[in-house]
Amino acid sequence: MTEAERDFDAERGRLIREVRQRLESLARAGATNLPRVEVEVVAAVVREREAPAPAAVVAVAVESQPIARPRPIEPVAAPKPSPPPAPKPLPVLPARSLFDDSGLAAPVVPPEERPALLAALAEQVAGCRKCPHLAATRTQTVFADGSPTARLMFIGEAPGADEDRTGVPFIGKAGQLLTDMITKGMGLGRQDVYIANILKCRPPENRDPTPEESANCFPYLERQIEIVRPEFICLLGRIATSTLLNTALSMSRLRGRWHRVHGVPTIATYHPAYLLRNPAAKKDAWEDLQMLMRAMGLAVPKRKGPAE
Repeated sequence: MTEAERDFDAERGRLIREVRQRLESLARAGATNLPRVEVEVVAAVVREREAPAPAAVVAVAVESQPIARPRPIEPVAAPKPSPPPAPKPLPVLPARSLFDDSGLAAPVVPPEERPALLAALAEQVAGCRKCPHLAATRTQTVFADGSPTARLMFIGEAPGADEDRTGVPFIGKAGQLLTDMITKGMGLGRQDVYIANILKCRPPENRDPTPEESANCFPYLERQIEIVRPEFICLLGRIATSTLLNTALSMSRLRGRWHRVHGVPTIATYHPAYLLRNPAAKKDAWEDLQMLMRAMGLAVPKRKGPAE
């Protein structure tokens, strides 16, 4: 075979490969007949190479035979979709103390040891003179009231005149309203909750506690929280809320949602004394109590709240 013949055979092989690849490409695209333009393209390629078109190539290009289509893929039945998972209920905060993961370093106190520890702390408070002006004007300190194993702890700001006289927090007119909120509204006994204030001494003329007074007394309250280990805390009023949450936001912005005090789920609501002065706010306070009750797993009565 001469060199010219070898070149021709090589060129013919290349053209055949190009035509075959083109035809296979058309078949994959779904074409069933070779369009006229394809014949012209093949002829142009042959003319460009100035070589006689091999008979095999011309036969493939000119004949408009059906192009073999790819074998269709057998349809596969789609797997039946799994039923969507049942929607998760809104989490109810667990009926246990969350202090295990809190910022408090003290270990959990066994329930049977709590009364004695609280009594010892109350004696320490009774002898406190960190605020000499309060120690000089008080009748007695006002430590707390309620159960040392309570699930719920109420925290106010400071004792009033009735509390200073008796040594029991929240027993005046505001205290009676708080008792109604607990008993008539929440369906609990006052002895089932734990009630305390930031200050253990009455400020003169029932004025607001000063930052220094709050700072002096706060370790006692913190220790009460450590010992009782409540599952929930309800802050009563602006002073208690701003102190425990370390914020200057208004009560209207802080109420109606959850907060945390040392890891304990906490709500803030209006002080009972404020509710006595502003009856229109009782509706908001009742909504706060209902939010607390739902989290505690308590039945919310259909009737109006105790503050109405």
